[in-house]
Amino acid sequence: MLPVAIILIFFFTAAIIKFVKSNEFAKKISIAAHLVAFGLCAILLAVVADGNPVSLVIGAAPWNFHVLAGPLDAYAIAIFVGIGLLIVWASTSLIDHYLEEKWIRLYYILVCILIATLCGIVVFENFFNIFFMMEFSSFAAAGIVIIKNKRENMQAGMKYLTLSILGSSLILMGIIILHYLTGHLDLSGIQQGLAENFYGNEQMVRNAIIFFTLGTALKSALFPLHIWLPDAHGTAPSPSSALLSALVLKAYVVLYIKVVFGVVGVEFMMNDEILSLIMYTVMVVGALAMLAGSIMALLQSDIKRMIAYSSVAQIGYIFLGIGMGTEYGLFAALFHILAHASTKALLFLVAGSVIGQTHNREIINMGGIGVKMRLTMGMFTIGALSMVGIPLFVGFNSKWFFAVSMTDSGHFWLLGVLALSALLNGCYYLPIVVRGFFGKDAQDAIASGESLERPIKELLPIIVLAILVIALAIFAAPINAYIFSAIDAWFI
Repeated sequence: MLPVAIILIFFFTAAIIKFVKSNEFAKKISIAAHLVAFGLCAILLAVVADGNPVSLVIGAAPWNFHVLAGPLDAYAIAIFVGIGLLIVWASTSLIDHYLEEKWIRLYYILVCILIATLCGIVVFENFFNIFFMMEFSSFAAAGIVIIKNKRENMQAGMKYLTLSILGSSLILMGIIILHYLTGHLDLSGIQQGLAENFYGNEQMVRNAIIFFTLGTALKSALFPLHIWLPDAHGTAPSPSSALLSALVLKAYVVLYIKVVFGVVGVEFMMNDEILSLIMYTVMVVGALAMLAGSIMALLQSDIKRMIAYSSVAQIGYIFLGIGMGTEYGLFAALFHILAHASTKALLFLVAGSVIGQTHNREIINMGGIGVKMRLTMGMFTIGALSMVGIPLFVGFNSKWFFAVSMTDSGHFWLLGVLALSALLNGCYYLPIVVRGFFGKDAQDAIASGESLERPIKELLPIIVLAILVIALAIFAAPINAYIFSAIDAWFI
């Protein structure tokens, strides 16, 4: 059973690292685990591409161990494992700058547990299993923030853990309501029960969706419930920031999509007056997040906090697409999950490289850094252009799909929000590029001949991410077709 094997690989790797007292071994086996798991993900993608999910059931309902992986689940865990592989590979040369030697093995234990639980959230079919995966992922994610062992990290990690558990509690309330209404904990059982019992129980379903929406918004840092994100992403080791932004936020979004579109269903969500109002509210709040996150990013002086607030804006894009309630809107949201994961992982890892080499986080002091770190800042430029939405970078594809979905759904006013958000992205990303490569500081750096570039070997995973940001834009057609095939059944 491929999904179970993928999850077990990471749990076993975490156990092995625990008993082998070598930091270098921990790094190598973590990379090896991701490589093997990614190979299995590729096989899983091929197996479920025709729409036939793979399933495994152990035990009796309602507390059974049930894994069900369809095209959407395979897509999500391929992102978690694939982008996770590049982040972990990059971390092997970065993490020593952030952690004491005694914490490095624990760091990779937590990373392996985190990837395993993120995969579990999207492939488990039983809410009992899903909830436990959510709680384990919260502790592992908080752990990779706190592990830096500084006061600001402990405060940020505890804030994240507290609010994440609160989000889980809200989701649990939704689960309890759906279980009470249908007698099932399996998603498929709840779906069937709602199809039979929706009318006459509309208010209970509405309450469940409200709880799910609030819990997911909190755990995924949707504005204005994003208050934990800037501190957690800004203070964590850069590889941790990359994992949190690129992957952790997305697992709960995928679960929410499965509940809203797969369990409750588009027909009920869009035809019921209150449920359709909830979806419209999600769309509007997503639009507000796109602008608010960008404005807050524009006001930052710390490069990691700037990128963190940018994530608030990008999560807004995803929720906006979900809230439209259309097939093309959902497609745009799911494509953006991949686009944002690759681009934001690239930006956080580049920021970590710059901070590690210069010991400086302040944007205002980064004049001439493009001359001193040409390759590194070249890759930052690729990430920045992608975030702004320049053609030939994956961020452009994403924004184009959102524009088409806005036009298709008749929400033309959202095109103005999209354009303004892209403009704001340019206002806080592009000045870093210009200041890094041009101006007096750059001329002084050229004259001094100083170079702070890291060895190519250490930059290789970041280079691969930069190439991926371009390749995903140019060769997007198979991905587009796959995503549509994964969600078509919900809109028939």
